[in-house]
Amino acid sequence: MAGKIDRRTLLRWFVGIGALSSIGAVLTGIGTVRPPGFEQGLTEIKGGERLVFALGSDKGKPILKTTLGLGQATLAYPEGKEAQDNLIIALHLDPKKLQPPTKLEWAPEGFVAYSAICTHLGCTVDFSATPMQGAPFPHIHCPCHAGMFNPFAGAQVIGGPPPRPLPQLPLEINAKGELIAAGPFEEPVGVLQG
Repeated sequence: MAGKIDRRTLLRWFVGIGALSSIGAVLTGIGTVRPPGFEQGLTEIKGGERLVFALGSDKGKPILKTTLGLGQATLAYPEGKEAQDNLIIALHLDPKKLQPPTKLEWAPEGFVAYSAICTHLGCTVDFSATPMQGAPFPHIHCPCHAGMFNPFAGAQVIGGPPPRPLPQLPLEINAKGELIAAGPFEEPVGVLQG
């Protein structure tokens, strides 16, 4: 009968689709571990350093409180310190929803920043404004192993394998409306060694 597929052909199709899916997943994971264009190496962040966009058409431009709308996030780094280990996820959240262990004095007008390096295996985290199972609110997630963090409560782990929260970076807003690091991270960034 024309148009019939035998079991062997069908099995080959499934195996081929599975192999391509696996390769795609591995490549996606590798791409999130070290974004292109970033050097490895942590350079201590100091108070007074402007945060600039890490990616996109505004890459290298200062992040202003007017360029990061409520409920939005972006990857950033301190100006002149474009290194993967210095990546920061800067978010603008409703200040009334922020709660400890978020250091509220480090989150002026609801602008909060955390290390963008997952504490599990060092992948780059992202922000999802879409609630999902396990995170019925906007959250930070790691695409490598489905780690989830609560940005409203000190980036505490709410799902997946990360062993600890993302460190918070103290922020301030200068007279020009730019996001500024108010000091260094007080916790180690990324994966703890040892």
